[in-house]
Amino acid sequence: MDSEILTIEEAAEMLKVSHEVMLNLLLTSEIPGRNIGGTWRTTKRALVSFVDGVPLQMACCPGDMCCTSGAGRGCC
Repeated sequence: MDSEILTIEEAAEMLKVSHEVMLNLLLTSEIPGRNIGGTWRTTKRALVSFVDGVPLQMACCPGDMCCTSGAGRGCC
């Protein structure tokens, strides 16, 4: 499942980076995440989008099916 929720440790392991590097990516919002009760969470989809260089809001669009107009919705 691409939207699986990961801890900071799991995310760092997936990207093969240190805890500190992952924390910095989350704190600077380079990778979206949430601090819930003092513990960071992100998703596999966010990590794959970051590595692929594809904005997360566009990652849900299949092929050329993206909506680029109308109320700034991003994906259909």
